Amino acid sequence: MSQLKTLPNSYVQMAIRALSNQGVSAEQILHGTDLTLENMQDNEFIPLEQFVKVILNTKNATQNPAIGLLLGSLLHPSTHGSVGWAAINSPTLSDAIDIFQRYSQIRTPFIFYNPITRGEQYIIRLTLTENLDDAHMVFVEAMLMLLQHVIEFILGHPMGEAELHINSATPDYADSYADYFHCPVYFDADYLEIRLPLSLKDTLNPNADPQMFQMALEQCRETAHQLLRNINVSTEVHDYLSTHLGEALTIEQLAELFNMSSRTLIRKLKQQNTSFQRIKDEVYAFQASYYLRYSNISVDALSLVFGYRDAANFRRSFKRWFGISPQQYRHKKPKH
Repeated sequence: MSQLKTLPNSYVQMAIRALSNQGVSAEQILHGTDLTLENMQDNEFIPLEQFVKVILNTKNATQNPAIGLLLGSLLHPSTHGSVGWAAINSPTLSDAIDIFQRYSQIRTPFIFYNPITRGEQYIIRLTLTENLDDAHMVFVEAMLMLLQHVIEFILGHPMGEAELHINSATPDYADSYADYFHCPVYFDADYLEIRLPLSLKDTLNPNADPQMFQMALEQCRETAHQLLRNINVSTEVHDYLSTHLGEALTIEQLAELFNMSSRTLIRKLKQQNTSFQRIKDEVYAFQASYYLRYSNISVDALSLVFGYRDAANFRRSFKRWFGISPQQYRHKKPKH
């Protein structure tokens, strides 16, 4: 099962607030998506494809090709949640970049951070793992601006010693880069990366708060664990139903066992293009097929195994799964 790419909707809300003064409405920014100001209150994360649509809407509404630079300039590290707080409270610059490398999937799961030491250079290489089409440069510029904020926060001065290498063609608005970045920018590079003198790699962070760092780091760990659970929630449902066949669990009961509301469980399964009923049918159909093929258990007894009080209901379910009755299936399927 592939990981569903999602991003925090706080980025969208930040864009809405920032552009409201420029006459761009929330409706323009959210046009063509399933997002509303109301449902964003209920869902902390939104699918990547909808986020891309938001970015393209923003670009079209503002008619500003450098919108990524503008939005990136507004991305204070705290906008990046616990990852940002951990980064700006890291003991050293390299520790801050390691935070992005380890926990980027929490906030930007389509970007892979790879710190490299080569010769006298400390290189922060970024790789985009998703095809973002026309929104590509907007994401690149915004994330580079965010990194510049973090680096300069720790250095305590503009990163004039750095070099910015971008693996894209020179855009028409390249002159705008000088208004936002504090170092030379080179296009048509082999990789997307920030190059710093190696001497800056272990720069101590004078603003680091050890207690805040540990607190933010723990939040990163917990969020990463929860994210992994969310990604695998359909597998968890499948496994639990498989080992509790006779309990005839409802989605409300299962959600309670998973420490979430049934509404949340329904939403998470929908994000993975499945549902509780579909998984339950898959589990029961597979198990019923196995019993009928490899055992002599009666159909009436089998209905009890699956928690059916009425064998007739089990027969109806079975016919829905396979198009034939349990007896017909048993005679049709060869035993090995």
